[in-house]
Amino acid sequence: MHRIALFSAGRDSVRDGIASADLGDRLQFWIRRDPDGAVEYAGAIHGGVFSRFDLGGPDQALIEVHYRIGVLLRARFGGLAARAELYHVSSHLGDEFLLDSGVRPISTSREGLEFLLQGSPLPGITVYGGPGVLLRTSRDLDRLSLRAGADWESSPAAHARFYASVDLFTWAESEWEPALATELGAALGRGARLGLLFGLGPSRAEQFFRESERLLGVTISYVR
Repeated sequence: MHRIALFSAGRDSVRDGIASADLGDRLQFWIRRDPDGAVEYAGAIHGGVFSRFDLGGPDQALIEVHYRIGVLLRARFGGLAARAELYHVSSHLGDEFLLDSGVRPISTSREGLEFLLQGSPLPGITVYGGPGVLLRTSRDLDRLSLRAGADWESSPAAHARFYASVDLFTWAESEWEPALATELGAALGRGARLGLLFGLGPSRAEQFFRESERLLGVTISYVR
């Protein structure tokens, strides 16, 4: 998914006006599907770059960027799916932001495993959830985490198409304080979306995960 967002961030160490640019994609490297489509096995390599910029400064300087790359294995049996992801994450503060703010970088480089179960109890609705565990970290971080969420999309045959999502992530390192992200919007065309984003809890920006923030803004995204 590719997404550009403009939002207000309520957090002590950054100014209010923030822009984010998220670029990510995946390459499916094998797939097996039974003739009746009831059972499916798939694998993919995927990666993404997630950046935040300071709109309040004269140069709209880069605040933070983090990278994620992983290998994903997925199996589907009817309406139930299971996925396992082996991933690497690293993050960096922007040079100008470091000079202006004096914030000390946090080394969050790590590798981990995340397991999710996914189901569709009703047409257009997908729910998911599962645990994660860190295998290696650049510092002594607590290893366990949990993720859960739900997505809804209106019927593709409808004249006006809408979507909504909620994602909840909680990590032992943040004393299990939940990070909530919700989005509601409309489809503009094939794959294009315009939405309203709201976030609450520990920051999803890797360098600020120890700080709580409140996000409110608009997003433009493209989903394959």
